[in-house]
Amino acid sequence: MTTTVSDGSTLQNCVIVLTSAEDSEGEVFRFEYFAHQVTPPLRDHVHTEQEERLEVLEGTLRCRVAGVEHLLRGGQEMIIPPGTTHAVWNVAQCLGLSGR
Repeated sequence: MTTTVSDGSTLQNCVIVLTSAEDSEGEVFRFEYFAHQVTPPLRDHVHTEQEERLEVLEGTLRCRVAGVEHLLRGGQEMIIPPGTTHAVWNVAQCLGLSGR
């Protein structure tokens, strides 16, 4: 399953699904997210039964985990445990992010 978000006229954010929840019987949702645009902070949210893993391939990424802000740079990773409030947003252009 592959999903791409783009209108073809300019560089847009793009999500490529590597492993869907359906393909893994609900065990994992694995994707790559390429952000070509700066995005505003999202509202905090919680995944009650799954962890969220972030790996920044290039660029920078801001995230707020349990009320504490972090700045991740290319090559850095973070694991957000289940039940932890968090938000993730893009602070610079051309971010490559792998989510597992």
